[in-house]
Order: sequence, then C-alpha cells, then structure tokens
Amino acid sequence: MRRGLDYHIHTYYQRCGNQTLTVDNIIRRAEQRGLKSIAITDHLNRSAQLPAFRQIKADIAAAQSSVEVFFGVELNYDGCDGDFVYDRHVHEQYGFEVVIGGIHSAYTDSRDMDEVLAIQHRHFMRTLQNPLLDVLVHPFWFTRTELEQRPEEWWEEFIRRISDDHIEQWAQASRQNRCAIELNAAAIFYNGAMSEGYKANYVQMVRRLRDAGALFSMGSDAHDIDTLGTTDYVDGLLDGLEVAEEQIFRPRR
Repeated sequence: MRRGLDYHIHTYYQRCGNQTLTVDNIIRRAEQRGLKSIAITDHLNRSAQLPAFRQIKADIAAAQSSVEVFFGVELNYDGCDGDFVYDRHVHEQYGFEVVIGGIHSAYTDSRDMDEVLAIQHRHFMRTLQNPLLDVLVHPFWFTRTELEQRPEEWWEEFIRRISDDHIEQWAQASRQNRCAIELNAAAIFYNGAMSEGYKANYVQMVRRLRDAGALFSMGSDAHDIDTLGTTDYVDGLLDGLEVAEEQIFRPRR
C-alpha cells in the first residue's frame, strides 16, 4: 500500500507548526483526507526541546483512530559538518519510532556548483549511513534567502549537474541501510520559491534514483493543518514514475 502515507508532520508543541497542529487535529484531518499511516515528527535542534516530546508521545498513545500513527522526530545538523543533537541514548530513552533528518542549508554563499554539491553530498551520505535514521529529508531544499542569492537558471543547472556516481552512491546507501530518500510535498513541489524548471529537473533526479533502486518516503512537511494531505501529489508522482512497491518506505514498530 503506497497511498495515504505521510511521514513528515509537525505540531504546535515545539512551535514547529502553528496552533492548528495538535495531535488530535492532525489525526482527525488525516482521517478526513484518507491517510492510512502517518508520523508526527517535530524538530529536535537543541536538547532543551526534548521534554516536549513526552507530551506528543502521550497524546499519540491516547488517540483512538484507524490511522496508524508513529511517534517521530526530525533532526538537523548543528552546522556544516556538525552533528545531530541525537544519539542512541536519546533514541532509546524517548522511544522514537520514525527518525527523519538531514541538511537544512547550503552552508555557503558560493556560486561554484561543485562546491555546493559537495557539501550536500557529504551530508546526504552521513545521513543515509547513520543507523539511527530512517529517512533523509527533503534533499536539495534550500531557504528562500539562499534561493534568491542565485538566479533560477543557476539552480536549474545545479540539479542537472548531479552525476550518475552521486545518484548511485545515494541509492546504494539507501538500500543498504534501509534509509529512505524523502519526496517532500511542501518543501519542494509546492514551494513557490523554486522555479518550475527546478521542479521538473528534480523529478528527473527522482527518476534516476528510482532506476538505481533507492527507497522513497512520502512527507507533506505540514506546518499548518491545511498542508496535511498534500502527499497526494507525491502519490501521483510515484504512480507516474511507476516506482515499485518494494521501494516505498514503511516504518517498522
């Protein structure tokens, strides 16, 4: 079953999402949108954020729904070549069931495409090879400020520049470590700061990853209740690319 999956949803508990995103509201909206399996994955960027996850976990446990709900977390590196605020102790102490994460910046103002790509590549590989992670989030998402620092044509060429060797390395690490590559609705496909040419080239990158045997995860990256369900677009993309069922990520309890 590939339809009705969303493994990247935020809440108001950590102020990642707005006030509409309580656990109860998320589950009710998931039911309305026909979602079958979801993960609630607030950001963990500082250890001081950890206590709030206990309330999220408790609310998930108390929920009554036909929707399968996983307790998750989203990690971000604490700087270029830095670390996650996360280790096996935290993993076991809090009982996270879905761990997603990755790079959230270009980490450079350079217009040298090879330099920008090299930074992204080594963070992708670190994430895909991390045994505590399940999903590499929104590869090649950049902030609006970073996108505006370079013209649209630069970014479109940047995605085309990705080599077959890079594609194979990401796909191999994904397969070997059972770490999926996320197809993110809000951060990529519904992102108004990214050009249509960038998105078209992004789809071609996904096609190449499919051919190389990568695993894929679906996420809305909802920061507002109305964004929940935008994984419909990703469903259609996977269907159009005829991605095999065994290449679709499902969490394991």
